[in-house]
Amino acid sequence: MRNRNGVFWGLFLLVGAGVLVASQMHLFSITVGIWSIILTIILVAVLIKSLVYFAVPGAVFSLAFLAIIYAGPLHITYLVPWTILGAALLISIGLSLILHPILAKHRPWMKGENWNHGHYYNHHRDRFNHRHHRDVDVDVKTVEDSYIDVSVRMGSSVRYVNSEDFKQANIDVSMGNAKVYFQNVTVKESAMINVDVSLGGVELFVPKEWDVIEKLDDNDLSSVTEVGFRDKSEDSPKVTVQGYLSLSGMKINYI
Repeated sequence: MRNRNGVFWGLFLLVGAGVLVASQMHLFSITVGIWSIILTIILVAVLIKSLVYFAVPGAVFSLAFLAIIYAGPLHITYLVPWTILGAALLISIGLSLILHPILAKHRPWMKGENWNHGHYYNHHRDRFNHRHHRDVDVDVKTVEDSYIDVSVRMGSSVRYVNSEDFKQANIDVSMGNAKVYFQNVTVKESAMINVDVSLGGVELFVPKEWDVIEKLDDNDLSSVTEVGFRDKSEDSPKVTVQGYLSLSGMKINYI
């Protein structure tokens, strides 16, 4: 995956360099500034990657920013940027809700099924849920399963995971925030955390003894940060964090 991403970005940058030089040689009928061209190259890259990974917000907002940059040639100067961005936000929400069943086909953990080593396993579970405070805007639960699903749509969720044999977590966030605490779990050999985040944020609280392996795809205008000190050893359980972020942020807290 990373090799293919490297080839993609390499070819794209070469094409971008050609477009930049051609524009300065006035080979295009539309005249724009050099910074507009650079932003266009970046936004087109984000658009392509978003389409490949079926990231609706990334694709919609890329088009919105392109519309702002080229408002003159498109004859839409009567639309102020905030109008375009507001429309993009509503379109992103609407398309995300409408296309969710289709997107689930391309992201197995969105189906509510367990996924492990390329196979799907229907997993019927009973959950012990406990609300820890009265804040109705935050969904707080405690789960005691080896396989857990966290799905957030335009809200906030907190999950406390208690498991003696943790295997996998599937975290799907769209325009919201999720915090998942793993300090009361046991990983016997290895485990996996799948993330799919669009216009949102995810915080993972994991034991510092874990050997966390990041295998996130190239993320569109997103960031991943780590907080705390790691204390892993040869016997540390290996936990792989993989998935995709679009216009989002993820923080891994070692506790």
